Amino acid sequence: MLNLIINADDLGLTPGCIEGVIQAMTRGIVTDTSLMVNTGYTGEAVKKIKKHGISRVGLHLNLTFGQPVLPVSEVPSLVDVNGRFRRRVAEAVPFMNPADVKRELSAQAEKFLTLGLGLTHLDSHHHVHTHGKILPIVVELAQQLGVPLRQGNETVRGNIKKAGIATTDSISLKFYEQGATLNNLKKIIQTQPDGTLEIMCHPAKPDPLLYEISSYNHWRENELAALTSQAIKDFIKQNGVRLVGFDALQA
Repeated sequence: MLNLIINADDLGLTPGCIEGVIQAMTRGIVTDTSLMVNTGYTGEAVKKIKKHGISRVGLHLNLTFGQPVLPVSEVPSLVDVNGRFRRRVAEAVPFMNPADVKRELSAQAEKFLTLGLGLTHLDSHHHVHTHGKILPIVVELAQQLGVPLRQGNETVRGNIKKAGIATTDSISLKFYEQGATLNNLKKIIQTQPDGTLEIMCHPAKPDPLLYEISSYNHWRENELAALTSQAIKDFIKQNGVRLVGFDALQA
């Protein structure tokens, strides 16, 4: 049997992302989500998911959007001249001092733990945690918190498993852009008949702010439509797929 985790990233990025994630979880097949704790909408996201009975989510570690949780003076290598994270991983990582990364990510975890939510797992914005310079820091953080960590490829998975941390057997990043269709979603699920598969997604009701701050915008509405369709719910049932969250993983 396939145990399927469908995780919605970017909870708290914009109001439309919050609405989309909640709709995908309450009316669709999304089983988990990960929260950004350094945006202007973190508080709104927490309030709304609690209102819908969602009490456990992941932490979407972020080093590539907005401003750090810590004062800029404490993490100078992570920000540009305007005190904001650099947007592109390839551009940002060479500047990053590992000590600054560890301080900031620990601060994001500490902030999450003050929000009254249970923590299901760690993942990251733009997959920054899968970079070789960042991964050891995030692995250590996952060990400290005792939670699963998203993989990204076989090499990352191997490092996570070697550290004794739970992760999935495989992950699909292909439900994205032109791949954000019902047929492709079915195809991805059919590629793995058993084990544990995570499908990453970004459902949203695109709003003006999302178009302003993210190049991945209108595709998110396509994701939301597929993830909440009766057709995908029927497909999951007919194929005996078990929908689970990261809480179901064991090291």
